[in-house]
Amino acid sequence: MSVHSMRYPYRYYLSPHYLILLRIGLLTLFGLFISACNSLTPVAPTETLMPNKPKVALVLGGGGAKGFAHVGVIKALEENGITPTLVVGTSVGSLVGSLYASGYTAKQLERLALDITDSELTDFTLSNQGFIEGIKLKNFINANVGGRKIESFPISFAAVAAEKQSLKKAVFTTGDAGLAVQASCSVPNIFIAPRIPEKVGKKYIDGGVVSLVPVDSARDLGADIIIAVDVTAANANISNTNKIPTVNSLTSFWGFLENNIAFNAFNAFNASNVANVSKQSSINSVIPMRHERDRADIVIIPNVGHISSIDTSQRSALITAGAQATTAQISAIKQLIHEKTQLDKKTS
Repeated sequence: MSVHSMRYPYRYYLSPHYLILLRIGLLTLFGLFISACNSLTPVAPTETLMPNKPKVALVLGGGGAKGFAHVGVIKALEENGITPTLVVGTSVGSLVGSLYASGYTAKQLERLALDITDSELTDFTLSNQGFIEGIKLKNFINANVGGRKIESFPISFAAVAAEKQSLKKAVFTTGDAGLAVQASCSVPNIFIAPRIPEKVGKKYIDGGVVSLVPVDSARDLGADIIIAVDVTAANANISNTNKIPTVNSLTSFWGFLENNIAFNAFNAFNASNVANVSKQSSINSVIPMRHERDRADIVIIPNVGHISSIDTSQRSALITAGAQATTAQISAIKQLIHEKTQLDKKTS
């Protein structure tokens, strides 16, 4: 036995010729593997793998405290696997809609809706333009969407407001999310109208004065199917010509929104606030706004006329009402999406 084998008694050695043959075999095998990989071609997406899906818009209308019902609507849609590709909101609809479009789940929205306090949203001030500054609302939204701009949301989003002087509708689809929601919620005579861009831009007020349920805006943004939510329609049979605000409505953030929008969107307005616009013509504008809502493919009207939202238990009732009204229309929504999808396949 050699000295080398004595030092390494348990090690086996291959001859140089065998090593050469093994190396050649491995190289050949590797070459065949590379060749096989190169021969594979990517499969192009087909209609079967990626069917054409219609652009579904969820339109959330104004309505102050009744807007908690929007959370229930989202909850029912989510439970049934329906996710919109676009969310358009006015006033409280823009508040709920911005959070949802930024990525909140229905459960997260419900938790936030039940826990949020007026003090988180209301900043009183002394001004001849209003008594709520609106900065807290803006900061609340921006904090909860992670400081992201509207255009970075996973679901396309638009907030509807109105130019204060001309009453021209404004639809914000980019930029500061908190500022857009602040503008959309700025009830005349109550909130100080923000400027967009800040400090140098035009002043904007609550979108409910021109588009309570912004169906037309959703259509303009390319929606194929529009699901509109009107939380004020259930109150239509209630006379409130001389409605006196309650103590609660004058101390609640949601009450501030509800006083102005829940019934005719312009009760607090007068000719001194907007040039060349009379109070009567403003009230008359409610009729065409109802027609706008009816141009939606699906209209959801939660039964919330008898519900207040001063305490948490009532907020839960509002959310439940929204979910119930939506569940009743799930079959119609799914059928509409199916029909539109099939039509798109045939025409593509």
